[in-house]
Amino acid sequence: MTVSRRHRLLIALALCVSAPGRAQTPPPLVDIAPAPIFDPSWHALDSFAQAWQRVATKKKGHVHVLFWGASHTAADIWTGELRRRWSAELGEGGHGFVFPFKWAPGSRAQDLQVDASKGWVVTRERAEGERRVLPLGMMGLVATSADPADFSIVRTTAENTLGREFDKLEVWLQANPDGGAVRADIDGKIQEMPTRGAAGSALVHTFTLAMGPHEIRLSPAGNGPASIYGVVVERSSSGIVIDQLGIPGMRADILLHWREDVFRGLVSRRKADLVVLAYGTNDVGDENEPIETYLSTWRKVLLQVRSAAPDASCLIVGPTDRLAREDKRTMPRTPAVIAAQRKVATEFRCAHWDAQAAMGGAGGMNVWTQAGLTAKDDVHLNRAGYERMATLMDTELAKIRAGVKPAGNRASPNGGGKARAKK
Repeated sequence: MTVSRRHRLLIALALCVSAPGRAQTPPPLVDIAPAPIFDPSWHALDSFAQAWQRVATKKKGHVHVLFWGASHTAADIWTGELRRRWSAELGEGGHGFVFPFKWAPGSRAQDLQVDASKGWVVTRERAEGERRVLPLGMMGLVATSADPADFSIVRTTAENTLGREFDKLEVWLQANPDGGAVRADIDGKIQEMPTRGAAGSALVHTFTLAMGPHEIRLSPAGNGPASIYGVVVERSSSGIVIDQLGIPGMRADILLHWREDVFRGLVSRRKADLVVLAYGTNDVGDENEPIETYLSTWRKVLLQVRSAAPDASCLIVGPTDRLAREDKRTMPRTPAVIAAQRKVATEFRCAHWDAQAAMGGAGGMNVWTQAGLTAKDDVHLNRAGYERMATLMDTELAKIRAGVKPAGNRASPNGGGKARAKK
């Protein structure tokens, strides 16, 4: 779809650029409907909507969201903006799951302070070469060290609106036959947690704390290698919890490289109301992959996710607009990827949200660049851009929460994306 001059002007006006520094939350886009949720069943997001209404009316419990993705989600800006917006409406339920290691550029946790020494070895599966299936928890990462000098720190923030206090903590460890203990220093109180057990299985330690600011420091006890899947930070008060689970450079098939029993056990523990799979921007560059192979992979991924979270709503988020470096045109495989995602979404009673359409369709990256919302690589957005994407996504999900029927089969495979001036 070619972006017209009028379309560019309307989008540029709608996509206001934030001031330098941390972008401000943009106002509701009441005059724009760029990308309706696609859901032929009209019920794919029922569990999410019902959980939202339950928490909103009874002020009890959490709405749990598991948000997998690649580099668009790894910095927790997109998901962080959703967390802030939804907490303002529903209440702050806590940050949720966090992998507390500085293991890759661009992988961060918003509204929570994380620090770690450099001695940890982070194991992951890159889905390159011979296929491996490894016990990698719920996010696809595990950090290991035997050196008591190594540490990982998670602490609340004093500066941000969210993340100032919590009262519920879980530490997820990986068991191994020769595993050493993990020493947890929680606000100066030390406890050792053993990790010996069946190789790769998950060990979960729970702590109930006083509501307030906290600092958690995790270190190997020095009696063997200690492996950590991550921590969960929550509040007993009602509200929203979003687990950001993005790994830069990945495709949905990476989930098939994580040992399913470990994955299923930890995902089941989260009792998700909504699972989001935000992949596709890397896939549009795989021009030699037959689309039937791509469909087959997605079917396997959704089978695994559905098995782990059978009662959760399911939402696939498609690729953003990505430009070829040679001619600055949208990658030609994009429409086929979006159509394939919508096909498997229909098969597995998932919903689909077209992020490219939210940018204005093919060529939208150029428009967003002119508006100052992108990085310089024609692939990624900047902070203001990701926060804008979160706003556009929330605009559509708010309609579902309000009981508005989704687009269903009336939405085109790569449709939507037109900004409309408010009348």
